[in-house]
Amino acid sequence: MTLLSRHRRYLGAMVAGLFGFLLLSNLIPDPLASMQWRVKVAPEWEFSRKLDLWFRNIGIFIQDNFGFRATLPVLRRELRAELNSPDSKPFYAGRDGQLFWGREQTPAQSAGALVRTANVERFVDMLGEMQRILAPLGTKIVVALPPNAQSVELEALPLWNDALTYPTTEYDLALAGLKARGVTTVDLRPVLKASPAPRYLLTDTHWNARSSILAFNAVMVAAGHPGWQVDPAQVVGQLEPAPRGDLLRAMRMPPEVKEEDFRLNLPAKASKPRFDPVLRSLNEHIAFRSVVRDYAPEGLKVLIMGDSFTAMSWPRLFANAPVKEVAWMHASARVTGNCDFSFDDVKRYAPDLIIYARTERFFPCYGDDWPKGLPRLWRSAVPRNVAP
Repeated sequence: MTLLSRHRRYLGAMVAGLFGFLLLSNLIPDPLASMQWRVKVAPEWEFSRKLDLWFRNIGIFIQDNFGFRATLPVLRRELRAELNSPDSKPFYAGRDGQLFWGREQTPAQSAGALVRTANVERFVDMLGEMQRILAPLGTKIVVALPPNAQSVELEALPLWNDALTYPTTEYDLALAGLKARGVTTVDLRPVLKASPAPRYLLTDTHWNARSSILAFNAVMVAAGHPGWQVDPAQVVGQLEPAPRGDLLRAMRMPPEVKEEDFRLNLPAKASKPRFDPVLRSLNEHIAFRSVVRDYAPEGLKVLIMGDSFTAMSWPRLFANAPVKEVAWMHASARVTGNCDFSFDDVKRYAPDLIIYARTERFFPCYGDDWPKGLPRLWRSAVPRNVAP
């Protein structure tokens, strides 16, 4: 009589085979891997120096090129596509190969399947309170939320998205609430939908350069300064090859589409960005430090409160505006945070115009997030029904 029944022996053999395959996979080159080293060696180096560098980086080389680490995500994607199954974590492909971000509940937010009413109301309260305090000081606020790609590139979304039909979205709710409070807003979704494709980068979460210009012009009109617009025919150049986007890099997959973006021919009227001691509160990421660009000795002061959608381009687009300086600050103290910027900095800077442009997926105010120095509208720290 054996110690193990027959089915257990089969199961044990299968488990042993699986572990053996996993161990063996580290010796089999991945067919989709590039078989390249992350470190570069110069041709003139001695062989001993090259060998030392290769030896010290052999672990990373095996990680990149063995174990089917590039093949498995591709197989998973193809299986889901064959089953017509939505894959929303953390990214998924549309009908034309465009990649869409799936985290932060972005697909459901754009479709209207997710409407966090209390969080949106908290956002509306925040902007309304800011306007109540700043309007007597001569500051105008314009709210323009850069939309998710899913809110604009509708024809590029996967087929399963066609079944998502809901009457309203958080974006709609926010614009209606701000309008009721007298805050100037501009809906960037129809602005971008009216433009020809492509509107967003194919392998990245961000809009392309042309969409950025069109959105900026719409904001200038909403702010009451149509003369501050820039001419797209002069500023927006031809489509050119661009670096692989953040989604494709995160997926560690071979590119199925070539990334392209429009060349921007921006006028060099503004100075180089400088730090301003008034804008003391800094974002946690070094790339999102508060900066100021000087334009003229006299004129209006503009403050853009945004994120990566506006950081590099919008502060440089005021060549046609009679402005003294344009400042940019992140609308959050954290890269993925919400509504926790420093209102004390805003008051100290004393801008004539504030452009609030936090991207759609990050605009609702969660939990206890609230600007530093802005009076709270509730007795308790966190109102009921606010947690996401």
